[in-house]
Amino acid sequence: MAEQTALGHPFSTVTSDDHGGLIYIAVFLALTYSNITFFTRCYIKMNIFGFDDYAMLAAQVANMAQFAFVMVSLSSGLGRNFSLLSESQYSKMASAQYGNQILLYFSLGLSKCAAVLLVQRLCTRDTQRNFWIGCNIVTASMVTWTILAVLVISAGCAPESIAPARESQICPSISSRYQVVVITDVLTDVVLVLVPTYLVWRLRMSVLLKAQVIAVFAVRLPLIPVSILALLRFNRSLYHSNPGVARSSAIILQQAQLCYSLIAGTIPCLKSFIRSFDTGSGVKAAVISNAYGSSGHSNNESYRMHNLSSNGSASRSRDEDPGDLKVNNRPFPQEKGRQGRRRPKSTTSVTALSYQNPQSHKPRDEDDGSQELFIRRDVQWEVHSENIPCTA
Repeated sequence: MAEQTALGHPFSTVTSDDHGGLIYIAVFLALTYSNITFFTRCYIKMNIFGFDDYAMLAAQVANMAQFAFVMVSLSSGLGRNFSLLSESQYSKMASAQYGNQILLYFSLGLSKCAAVLLVQRLCTRDTQRNFWIGCNIVTASMVTWTILAVLVISAGCAPESIAPARESQICPSISSRYQVVVITDVLTDVVLVLVPTYLVWRLRMSVLLKAQVIAVFAVRLPLIPVSILALLRFNRSLYHSNPGVARSSAIILQQAQLCYSLIAGTIPCLKSFIRSFDTGSGVKAAVISNAYGSSGHSNNESYRMHNLSSNGSASRSRDEDPGDLKVNNRPFPQEKGRQGRRRPKSTTSVTALSYQNPQSHKPRDEDDGSQELFIRRDVQWEVHSENIPCTA
């Protein structure tokens, strides 16, 4: 007795009639892991937030809201034997659990939208127009699924049907409704893996590198067995002799599903994985000027070459950094023993170079909605050399 007094009252207990402590552990762990992952995403993409990041932000806000509903439901008796609860406790618990289910699927759907928008962000609109349109269609499908999933599990059923204490309280179609939601949930996860697979497989990359990139997006696949198992546990709890305790395993699996979905949407954003998207197709060449053109390579800087106007000056757009104009006076060697048109004594090769500082302003692609992390980018340029009379 003295030992029990010294230890004090535990925060929650786990008994045969009370599994609330297990739900507490699952909910707090899921919130902690998802928040850590989200803050990591914010740190990595601090200055390059896009639509995918805002969608993930909305998903995280919905996750926090459903966490609050779970806590209210737990304080009212979630996970306990319903026969031990008063009418007011049971009503409050069922209403809070009802709201939790709505926000849970809302957050899950937003995390799917963020995954699609991230894939769309990896390609340019001009060079991958068909794929861009396809991503818009998939995004619209995910938004539609989110709205329909929320309506299917909530419309026409009382809050007590989500956590029924008796069989008479079960909504007649609640089981089939959850089956439809879970089946479509599995299909959407498969689509979210197939979309980047289709994009990456068309690139000129090694099979090993393609598999590495696809594996990053395929981390969503473990969500399929988790969602199916949660459905089976939920259906089992509806007709269980102790539905309050039996329902706890389904709630724990749902929290794990939501947490993993939020984490899976951020894994491709990590820097260690982003290096896999570099196929060498970006503009990463420094330029060496000579009489016949420009070539060269640099590992640390990127240059964009500009067309020359008719008067020999470099034409620059108003939103780009001014470039350096390099003039190389080099006479052409005279070749002995050959007849033909004589070349001038001296020619000048003019090459316009501009270095674009990524921190000075936003790239033009960013204004169109596709900002960084290009998987595929087609770049074309022409280099012209002009003969300038020697004045000296």
